[in-house]
Amino acid sequence: MVTHKNKPGILRYQAYFAKITMRREFLVLLALSFIACSKEIKFNESEIEKKLVVNGLICPDSLISVNVRKTTSILSTENSIVENAVVILFKNNLEIDTLEYFGQGNYKSLKHRAFSGNTYSILVNSIGYPSASATDTVPEATSIIDGTRVSGNSFDAYGDPHIDYEIRINDLPEKNLYELFFIQQQFPDKYSSSYFIYFQVEIVIADPVVRAESDLDYSPFTYLFSDKLFNGQQYLMKNKFMSAATGGYFTTSFAPEPKVHYAILRTVSRNYFNYRKLWLRHYRNQQIGNKVEEPISITLLSSPIPMYSNIKGGYGIFAAYNQTNYKLKE
Repeated sequence: MVTHKNKPGILRYQAYFAKITMRREFLVLLALSFIACSKEIKFNESEIEKKLVVNGLICPDSLISVNVRKTTSILSTENSIVENAVVILFKNNLEIDTLEYFGQGNYKSLKHRAFSGNTYSILVNSIGYPSASATDTVPEATSIIDGTRVSGNSFDAYGDPHIDYEIRINDLPEKNLYELFFIQQQFPDKYSSSYFIYFQVEIVIADPVVRAESDLDYSPFTYLFSDKLFNGQQYLMKNKFMSAATGGYFTTSFAPEPKVHYAILRTVSRNYFNYRKLWLRHYRNQQIGNKVEEPISITLLSSPIPMYSNIKGGYGIFAAYNQTNYKLKE
């Protein structure tokens, strides 16, 4: 992902490089304080579990689709894509479709979208692998009644404005789980066939609901929370951010208009919620080569964080959400 901030002055650069230098010195000293050791582990590639890896998020905005791959050895150069799977789709326990293959492990229904309140299941079969299956229910959408984005109510130490977001959520009576993020997007053009999405990041003052449940220590760019503190009520949520954004390319649009600021509120299933929670912790603690995504985590010497999966007989995630887009007033 690409990170963008307002152009800093000389003092900001000095502070930034001083911070980086001190952090590196700290990590070097920390590394020297440990006694280096190694342990030889016998690795039998033939013991790798042969399982299907199925991933798919379903929502009312798009046709139902999943990606199917297979487990491979960490030493293998074999392609993990599964091209010969049979993917059967069920709605409320009734078989309704067999998904079509579109390449790169992608299987899609040509006629079925997910509808709120309905339960969808998939059954995936491929020769030489055990069957994989999963089920989830599409939640009802929750509306945003009002929302604003204001720059310059307060400023950071370098004179850059903070960004204040206020949204009023009309929560439904039953227990709901949410994912919230604030974006601006660029549509495809002659230079790119993808959508570029900017996510507002670096929260300064978090709403109590966000602070309680959104794992802010892991620097998220989307915020997961429940309606435990405002169940069945309207709730005015207030968050203050640094003037900073992180972004990346996506194949689909998140909102109807380009270059406009939106609040995106997803009402999500428990499967979605659990997966995204553990994905963030897994991502921030992973080691890629000799790089740890969050270097300070090496001080914890903790075990790897396993990913959540609701795929029976395999790995991956099949989860549902319903999305509300709100064009923020500025």
